[in-house]
Amino acid sequence: MSAPQNVTIVGYMTVPATHAAAFRKNCAEMIELRHQEPDHLASAYSFGADQSVVSREDYDSADAVIRHMELGTHIFDSTRALVEITGIELHGPAAELEKLRDLFSGMNPGFFVTEFGFRK
Repeated sequence: MSAPQNVTIVGYMTVPATHAAAFRKNCAEMIELRHQEPDHLASAYSFGADQSVVSREDYDSADAVIRHMELGTHIFDSTRALVEITGIELHGPAAELEKLRDLFSGMNPGFFVTEFGFRK
């Protein structure tokens, strides 16, 4: 049985109401990076009524994730000052996840090896 070979990052955050507008601006700026990232497949930010936010990003590979982090470092640093990161998950093939361990080590991520699925 085959599984998708892409890498997905799911981030969980709480955004204080006082930072909501600035955070949304950062979200829009992150999404604009897609024009420079052909291997950044999808990105979405979903907002809960309790000031919680879930971000989901899909990439062709770990190398595409690394490129995204390099391009958006200034936005990510600004975002970290605005939110409380409550969790982060990385999903993908074991070999791709291994490439990301050091990059995400300070965020205490969960690593999930994709075993089943499909991608259109």
